[in-house]
Amino acid sequence: MKGALVRGIAVGLLGIAVEGACRRAEPPARDEAEPGHEAAEKHEELPGRVTLTGAAIAEAGITTWQVKPVDLEHLLVLTGSVGHDENRLLQVAANVRGRVVSIPVDLGARVRQGDPLLTLESVELGRAREELLRESSSLRVAERAYERARTLVEAKAISSGEFQVREGEYLSRRAAAQGAERALHLLGDSHEEIERLRAAVRSNGALPSGDAPRLTLRAPFDGRVVDRKVTPGSLVESLQPLVTVADLRRVWVFLQAYEKDLALLHEGLSVAIRTEAFPHESFGGRVDFVGATLDPATRTVKLRATVDNPSERLKPGMFVRGRLDVPKPAAEAKLTQVVPDDALQTLEGRTTLFVQVAPGVFERRFVELGHSFEGFTEVLSGVKAGDVIVSEGSFVLKSEFAKASLAEDH
Repeated sequence: MKGALVRGIAVGLLGIAVEGACRRAEPPARDEAEPGHEAAEKHEELPGRVTLTGAAIAEAGITTWQVKPVDLEHLLVLTGSVGHDENRLLQVAANVRGRVVSIPVDLGARVRQGDPLLTLESVELGRAREELLRESSSLRVAERAYERARTLVEAKAISSGEFQVREGEYLSRRAAAQGAERALHLLGDSHEEIERLRAAVRSNGALPSGDAPRLTLRAPFDGRVVDRKVTPGSLVESLQPLVTVADLRRVWVFLQAYEKDLALLHEGLSVAIRTEAFPHESFGGRVDFVGATLDPATRTVKLRATVDNPSERLKPGMFVRGRLDVPKPAAEAKLTQVVPDDALQTLEGRTTLFVQVAPGVFERRFVELGHSFEGFTEVLSGVKAGDVIVSEGSFVLKSEFAKASLAEDH
């Protein structure tokens, strides 16, 4: 009786072992016509197939897609972000050190060209104005002496040598006054302020040297105040950025293009920009720059498109998707095998598709890809027309292959 029991247990264990061996993932059938199989044979560390029950397939939400040749529209979809049009972005700074007196515009305010942005007082500016007053006064005296000497030399009342001394003095004073005027222009003083100082010298009136030496910085073009780095009362150095003005009615959009799509891209392509903030609105632009170098980390090239933004909906820093309608090359004027992007997974560092070879039986295939267009990607090798691939839930199969591999290792 005891021996019969032992034999029964042994038979049961043998049946379980046989059943387990049958349930283990079996290697894929060799097919010389499919190039993806040769690559698969080189990676024996992962099983070639896995089997799922109908309940497991339904629970994982796995759906399939039949590979078939289609006439794929060449519509590239690239991701990127919005940036300022740097030709219409300016950090306003003063060429003199001083103290901020007032800032009449707030952050985000819309300004027009010539509107005051900031007023500051500067001792350095006051000294430069006084220098112009002194040189202008000296020029006025030298000019009168020169005119008088010219009259006298014509009447032969003085020698030509004495006249030349008066002429040299006049020319020297004129150059000094012009230099003082140029210095004020470089410091940012307006033409109107300089003319006011010169008019005071010409009129022999009270010189305005006691006026507060204030400098007003104005908007260089129509736009918005996008940054303020100082507050009233702040002490600032020369050339320190104080206020930033940007014209947001036109922006730059930077897109990232993969190396394999470079042959399709060139300057002048039209682009439609969409963003999650305004999903039903498209912003038109045109590619005006294709990067000359490849990012070694992402293997992408930067594209720049200039996009009209009259309503200022596109904000710098916003993530966007750009759709480029690229012309189809003559060599690609044929039907193409495509698969949904969601079907693609990565196994052992290679792009993989899962092919359903029988009900509930799925086989992995390493594939070679072409261009990607609007959610679909060309497949150059690894699958053929008529193959049924997993389109949704492929990540579940990726996990199943990994678990099957661990089971084999143990």
